[in-house]
Amino acid sequence: MADVFVEQIIKKNLSLGGLAIRICAIFLVLIGILLFPIIKLILTITVTCLFIYLAYLAFVYTSVEWEYSLVNGELTIDKILGKRKRKPGETYDIRKATLIAPTYSDEVQTKSEFLTKIDYTATNNKENHYSIIIDDVDGVKGALMITFEPDEKMLDAMYNVRPNIFIKK
Repeated sequence: MADVFVEQIIKKNLSLGGLAIRICAIFLVLIGILLFPIIKLILTITVTCLFIYLAYLAFVYTSVEWEYSLVNGELTIDKILGKRKRKPGETYDIRKATLIAPTYSDEVQTKSEFLTKIDYTATNNKENHYSIIIDDVDGVKGALMITFEPDEKMLDAMYNVRPNIFIKK
């Protein structure tokens, strides 16, 4: 069997919490600027620089992308913050999966009631959400349901790994 390598990066939509953090960061910078006439100059410049740096961090760490990598039947999902920092994610063995199907299909809905659910989706477009159900995962009690948003290339590669459990739209 030939080696299979498929990779996909998908940008996560900004959540309400992330938006609130960004607005608070901008508000802090404005407060620092407004302190110029009130407090001593060196202290104000220091506080404003600190607030600007915190705003920068707020914007970087609220910009999230998911990277899906399928290598020889193993799906690895990493989190990328601000297009700079990679947080290693989990690796799932697709060969141990019992079902790969659209998340809102009847097959997934009937099996998903008592599963541990992990969501790696980036948008609210539920038509693109797929789920993988794996019964045997190290470190997880019971079965696991992974929800993510693969593209056609990723779906084709997963179909080639496990065609008998794959349900396409």
